[in-house]
Amino acid sequence: MMRAVFLFLALSACAQFPEVDAAAPTHLPTPSLLPTDQLIAGVDQSTPADPLAGPVSGLKARAAALRAQTASQ
Repeated sequence: MMRAVFLFLALSACAQFPEVDAAAPTHLPTPSLLPTDQLIAGVDQSTPADPLAGPVSGLKARAAALRAQTASQ
């Protein structure tokens, strides 16, 4: 019985779920790869851009608009 459960879990882990893949954001920037020397040293000399900067600024603008709308009422 336990073998069947493990087999089911293993097979479902290998299955593709298009609904889940469709919900995943695909417009995120690809992170840059670090040179091997930096990986070995444990030093990240690159400063990656904040991937959440766009959505955060959009939310802040929406919040400001809602505040302005509430204040005018």
